[in-house]
Amino acid sequence: MLWTATSHVCHQRCVSDQSQGAQLATVQELARYWAEEYDWRKVEARLKSYPHFITEIDGLDIHFIHVRSRHEDALPVIVTHGWPGSVVEQLEIIEPLTDPTAHGGQASDAFHVVIPSIPGYGFSGKPTAKGWDPERIARAWES
Repeated sequence: MLWTATSHVCHQRCVSDQSQGAQLATVQELARYWAEEYDWRKVEARLKSYPHFITEIDGLDIHFIHVRSRHEDALPVIVTHGWPGSVVEQLEIIEPLTDPTAHGGQASDAFHVVIPSIPGYGFSGKPTAKGWDPERIARAWES
C-alpha cells in the first residue's frame, strides 16, 4: 500500500527525470533486489576468507584486511574504499595484487595489501569528534 500511495503522489508531483533524486521505480527495483536476490552469505564467506585485524589509530579502532603476498619482495600498499562504501569494494583486487604471477604478471608486480575500513564504516570505530575528513584519514594511514 505504501508503494501505491507513494506512486500516486509521485505521478502528481514528481518530475520524470532524476533532478529531484532517484526515481521511485529505481528505488523499488533496488529494494526488491536486496530483499530477493542479493546473496549476503556469499559475500560474508568471501570476507571471512581473508585475515582481519583491528588496530588503534589516534584513539579510534580501525578495522583492516591484511593479505601478504607469497612473493618475498612485495611492496606494501594501502587501498582505501570510498564514501559511502566498504572493504567489500576492494575484494576483487586482492588476488591480482598479492599473486600477480597467477594473473599474468610478474613477481616484481606483487604487493602486500592492507585495506582499512574508513572511520565510521564497516568494523572501524565511529569518531566521536568532527574532523575525520579524507586528509585526516590519509594522515592516520600514514602513521
